[in-house]
Amino acid sequence: MKRSYLTAFVVFVGSVAFLLATALPSVASSFSGRVVDEAGQPVEGLIIALPSFPGNTPPHQHQRFQGMFPPAQPSETDATGMFSIKNIATPSVSRLALFPERNSDYEIRSIEIEGIAFYLDQHQQHFGGLNFAIAPETDIKDVEITVRLRMRIRGRVLSADGTPLHNARVNLMVKHRDVDGRGSGSGGGTRTLDADGYFVDYVDDGNAYYTVTVTYQGQTVESEEILLEEGQRMDGLVLKLAGESTELPQPERVVVAPPARVHDPARFEAARRREREGMWAINPDNRHAYKMIRCETREEAQEQAAAQGAHLLTINDKAEQEWLLEVFGKRENFWIGLINGSEEGKQQWDNGEPITYTNWISPQEAAKITKPAQDSDANPNYIVLVGMLGKWRVARPGNPLIRMTQRAILEKKNFIIGAPEVEDDTEKR
Repeated sequence: MKRSYLTAFVVFVGSVAFLLATALPSVASSFSGRVVDEAGQPVEGLIIALPSFPGNTPPHQHQRFQGMFPPAQPSETDATGMFSIKNIATPSVSRLALFPERNSDYEIRSIEIEGIAFYLDQHQQHFGGLNFAIAPETDIKDVEITVRLRMRIRGRVLSADGTPLHNARVNLMVKHRDVDGRGSGSGGGTRTLDADGYFVDYVDDGNAYYTVTVTYQGQTVESEEILLEEGQRMDGLVLKLAGESTELPQPERVVVAPPARVHDPARFEAARRREREGMWAINPDNRHAYKMIRCETREEAQEQAAAQGAHLLTINDKAEQEWLLEVFGKRENFWIGLINGSEEGKQQWDNGEPITYTNWISPQEAAKITKPAQDSDANPNYIVLVGMLGKWRVARPGNPLIRMTQRAILEKKNFIIGAPEVEDDTEKR
């Protein structure tokens, strides 16, 4: 499966390694584990690639291939889903991705490394996978990668006489409109159909109505509207050109949906397990890891943060907050790492960083944080991010907001596999 892609990538690997291997000092490491679907079943024939970059800081995504180490040979999963990538140059930052990139039939949903689970949001799915640092001489074993089939529309284009357009160059456009009516968009370009006239278009817009339009030698055909829900695919689309002399009528907007999914207890339990245990999500802009937890009090949230080498959330700009609410949802309230201070102008986050961004619900609310509360050491005023509003509010003792806030977001930096543990008396970040 996909052996032609694997062969091409191996040739590329060998060429780059021959040119660069003598120029870059490194200590080899390995990365192995298994790939399963959301029901826990092994996935065979999936190619796992691990491009690496020197140092502990990944380059900007637009410069990611500058200064890259000779890449380790990718690995194809066997019948049990197992893979093993060897000779990884370290210390390095590696980017876990499925090959061929952007054209793999699967997408990564989560990754568990050394007992720590990471969730990949839609932005990371589209722009290149998970970045993580690997310490020298580290063999990472028992990695578990959970994948699912990507949402797609697979169709066949026929000529007016019903024969497939063999290897034809066509213009293919896919339009979508959100189910909730909040937005729409389109994308596409020139494509080459395969020998049987088929095309595949992966759609990354989630729940939406999709319309496919194909243009060939001045003729245009448009599909009916296709409803795809999260995780669904449409594989039976047929588009037939009408011929040059026939004027095509405007198609009636009929919704075509794949068969309803059957309830799968194993998949449901796997989803519940992920929710119970929690997963870290990596922000592609600042490379920090974030995790939502359940907690009765803010003090409990702090204890959980310390136990996991993290701190309560620090929000440094608008883009970071928007990303957080997109990933963790807007239905909850979250404790964040900010309390009232004792002196105006000396406010800071729990982890010691200065305040560079605020999003208070009102100017009056902002004034509360700069004024010391009565008996502030015993009854500090904590800050809550109200998800529904996307605003910050002060939670004074006795305020009902405290009882309504049972979640927090943890944050940590620089997840380095194989790095030594931090001493107990050292602040963990």
